[in-house]
Amino acid sequence: MSEQSALSMPAKPAARSLLPLKVLFVALGAAVTVAVIVILIVNAQRAARSAPLEIEMFPNLTLVSESRTSNSDLRYFVTSVPIDQVYNFYATRLGALAFRAGELGEDVSRGCRKIYQDEPPREELGRYFARCFVDNSQGDLTHRLFLTIVYDLEARQTRLEVRREWVG
Repeated sequence: MSEQSALSMPAKPAARSLLPLKVLFVALGAAVTVAVIVILIVNAQRAARSAPLEIEMFPNLTLVSESRTSNSDLRYFVTSVPIDQVYNFYATRLGALAFRAGELGEDVSRGCRKIYQDEPPREELGRYFARCFVDNSQGDLTHRLFLTIVYDLEARQTRLEVRREWVG
């Protein structure tokens, strides 16, 4: 090749690096993907908490009253069965919590606990009641079930209050 032909050839433009542009597109793609995944997870969480928690009900309860709002309900039942049988029914399904709160390693998102009116505790009718709960709430998404089991000495009945809260 002669010197003159080398001079007559157009000069190649300086190659610009496309690496920063590629990195930008990859980062934007990753950010959009993460955003879509987060939106899908939040929507799945909300959908899972948009209906009340269901629990197997103690057999042969008599419904006394109930009320409902768009994201909660409250029902009262009675039975002639002793309080211990009703408590054991729910403690078997939800787990029994320790008498003193916060035992090491205890799952406190669900369970049942007897609450005594005397110190030391006495296992006598009317001297204790029971609370059971399930709390599947997450962040600002409420999803809870509360049971209160009480023995009414005058009526000689066990009363059960069932309260549920969920995302409306």
